[in-house]
Amino acid sequence: MSRELDFYSNDPGAVQHGNFINYYSFNKVEERLEILPKGIWKKKALDDTKSFLILDVGCNSGDLTQNLKTFFEGETGQNVEVLGIDIDSALIDRANKANKDSNITFHTVNIMEDSNCVKEFLISKNRTTFDVVCCFSITMWIHLNNKDEGLRVFLEKCSKIAETLVVEPQPWKCYQTAVRRMKRAKEEGFFPHFKALEWRTDVEDQIERFLEEDLRRKKVCETEKTKWKRKICVFE
Repeated sequence: MSRELDFYSNDPGAVQHGNFINYYSFNKVEERLEILPKGIWKKKALDDTKSFLILDVGCNSGDLTQNLKTFFEGETGQNVEVLGIDIDSALIDRANKANKDSNITFHTVNIMEDSNCVKEFLISKNRTTFDVVCCFSITMWIHLNNKDEGLRVFLEKCSKIAETLVVEPQPWKCYQTAVRRMKRAKEEGFFPHFKALEWRTDVEDQIERFLEEDLRRKKVCETEKTKWKRKICVFE
């Protein structure tokens, strides 16, 4: 089945970077929004005239990104501006074609290789950090493609530019499923670092420990697990 035809399927298929063309057909925006914690997002900036800035890392086609803006407007009562980035240019093209909001921007970015776009966005807003950086179901893909050290680098990059960091890590079972799907698709050379990963069955705990102990983040909220057995954690 072609990638274009998969857009209408509930089967996630197999991809290298989590860039599913049909992502929101099996991971509904409404279900993600429903579980997001409420009442903890009030802005603490000294200048209340500044917008509430959000970075959505791994934004796919932008469906959730669009709704995050509305969610945070309701939570903060402030003007909200969002930057959505994804490694897949085809998904970003879809996001841009569907976007009618001048306060939402989408760009193709591999954050592991080049974060100039993110820096330039912050500079244009006269800021050094986002109020919230969202990393929804992306840590596994960073991990599989960039090893343990790459995941630590990613978390540090996001932490440095976030007042509040939102992380939804995939559990180890998801790694095993991703590998099986790629094998069934007979893809060559996929996930070459999988067997060498040291953060494995306790990967969620390792991520949390790294954020708290190495990056000095404090977990202020943890949601119930979603139907995908994932929890959303908020770190100040």
